[in-house]
Amino acid sequence: MRQNTGQTSDHSKRILRRELRAKRSQLSKRQRSGHDRAIGQHLGHLIKSCGARSIACFWPFDGEPDITPVLRQLMTGDCELSLPVISADDNHGMHFHSWRLDTVMEKNRYGIFEPVKTASTLLSSIDMLLMPLVGYDRCGNRLGMGAGYYDRCLESLRESLTPLRVGIAYSLQETGPLIENKWDIPIHGVVNEHGWFTFVGGEPTTTSEEN
Repeated sequence: MRQNTGQTSDHSKRILRRELRAKRSQLSKRQRSGHDRAIGQHLGHLIKSCGARSIACFWPFDGEPDITPVLRQLMTGDCELSLPVISADDNHGMHFHSWRLDTVMEKNRYGIFEPVKTASTLLSSIDMLLMPLVGYDRCGNRLGMGAGYYDRCLESLRESLTPLRVGIAYSLQETGPLIENKWDIPIHGVVNEHGWFTFVGGEPTTTSEEN
């Protein structure tokens, strides 16, 4: 694993983000629909096997996998869900708030839907955190959009196994080794259209049941 303590990797990461977002956007409607359905099935298996009852998730944006169908199913059961809310000021803060079927939603400054006027949820009380990403490598390093919201939000929980940090992505978003900055928070595993993969010793290990 390569570690970087400065900003020397910023340019290469910007290029990689652009390339991976372009690849993701090139998926056909049929491919995307099939991948999203498979990801939802694998995610459902993972949530059931982990016994997760409190889940922090995300609203799909910029071609990210749409897992809202399985999330809506979970809300009809006994799972409690929450979504990220970006601070209205410029301090790059992010918090999680309760999300229910009848929750009023509004778009934030990035055009992403957020719950309005619902109770906040502490990440330390969450069983599973579903995280969007632009790219990931086989060590669990995550490449986000570059604003650092998740890294700052998770800093105090860096060494904790809870919440389980689950990246949600298409397999085409896997990339070669990413340069790791000291502030980066890795994911524990990723769910893509092929299953659930945890990262052990630099190699992905699948533990998802197959369809």
